[in-house]
Parts: sequence; structure tokens; C-alpha cells
Amino acid sequence: MQIEVLEEANPPGAEDVTAGLRAHLIEQTGALPFIPLTLLLRDEGNQVRGGIRGAVALLWLQVDHFWVDETLRGQGYGARLLDKAEEAAQIHGAIGAQLTTSTFQAEGFYRKQGYAEIGRLKDRPPGHDRIWMAKRWG
Repeated sequence: MQIEVLEEANPPGAEDVTAGLRAHLIEQTGALPFIPLTLLLRDEGNQVRGGIRGAVALLWLQVDHFWVDETLRGQGYGARLLDKAEEAAQIHGAIGAQLTTSTFQAEGFYRKQGYAEIGRLKDRPPGHDRIWMAKRWG
């Protein structure tokens, strides 16, 4: 047996790891849906000015990437995007949402949207913390 260290995004063999993990999850939980979700905020010129990328996995919305152009922040677009993502996830049976942020990012925004801290990793990066947050729907 040998261990390879590969510094590329999707090297040959990487999908085998994902497939093995998925097979194990299905064995333990049953065939729960995995639904990728992307929401895009476009301006009048059709340029993407914000959005969310994530998925409904194991009956939870996982927000992986969330960005709103700096010039549009504080105008309600972020809240509208997150609301739409939550609505889409609920249609697919999600019972809540989870995400990570950092102390230099949007912790206060997420708290205003009803998210609570469920974990924290100090010094990621040094001088800042990584925060895991979740929101469970009624």
C-alpha cells in the first residue's frame, strides 16, 4: 500500500474517494437526496453580482460559497439570496441550514438571519476564528 499526496483540484482517483464515502452514507442512512443548489444575483447587464453555491445533503442545506458584490452589501440582497436558498432547500425536504464563516466575514449578518454558532476554530487564519453556524426550521 502507498499514499499519494496530490496537489490538484480533481486528480485521477479523487472521485473514487467521494463514491466510497457516498456508498457508506447510503448504507448508514438510506438513499437521501443530494441536490446541488446555485443562486445567482444578476444586474441589468446580466453580470453576476452575487450568489450562493451549496447543496441539500443529508436533509440539510449546506451553504458552501456566499458572496455579494461589495457595492451591493447592506441593501438586503444577501438576506434575499439566503431566504431563497432556504426556501429551495425546504422544497427538497431540508430541515435546516449550516455554513461556515470567519470573524472577518459575516458572523453578524448570519445571526440576524437566525443562525446560531455551533462551533469555533481559533486562529483559522491566525488572528481570526472560523465559525460553524446552523439554523433549524420549525
